[in-house]
This record gives sequence, C-alpha cells and structure tokens, in this order.
Amino acid sequence: MAIRIEKKSDVYEINGVLNTQNFKALSDHFDLIIEKSAFMKISLSNIINLDSSGVKIIASLYRKAARKNKVVFIVGLKDKFLVQLFKKENIFTY
Repeated sequence: MAIRIEKKSDVYEINGVLNTQNFKALSDHFDLIIEKSAFMKISLSNIINLDSSGVKIIASLYRKAARKNKVVFIVGLKDKFLVQLFKKENIFTY
C-alpha cells in the first residue's frame, strides 16, 4: 500500500502503511517541507501498522529537521507502546 501525505489545517497527515519500502518517498516529501518551513506538525493517527522500524523512520526525519533548527510536533499517538518507542528515540514532542 502506498503512503499518502495530506496537509489539513497546517497538519501533515500521513495515511497508509509506513515501512522501509516507502521511506524514500516520505523522506523526499518532508525534505522539501523542512527547507521551506520553520516548523511542521505531523499526524500519525492514520498510519496503519506503525512499528519500531516506522518509528525509526519518523525519528530520522525529526532529527534531520532538528539539525536544521526546525521544530517538529508529532501528534496522533494514542498507543502507549508507540509512545514508549518514541521515548526510546528521545522524541517527546507529541
């Protein structure tokens, strides 16, 4: 399943399955956003099957933005297990 990114009210909603096969497309899309914006808000509420590899993908985008002094907010985390995975990656902006 392909991943789809929609911007709604200044929130980038990621829809679909996030895995290593579509990481490049996601990374390319957010590279452009990181260059143009001082901050971005990413919603993970519509991602299907987010696991530890998906968390690492989001974490790498987060770190890339941080290196460029950009602010990233991650919203839509309702699963306590996923919250713990993000904490292991030292990401607390949700």
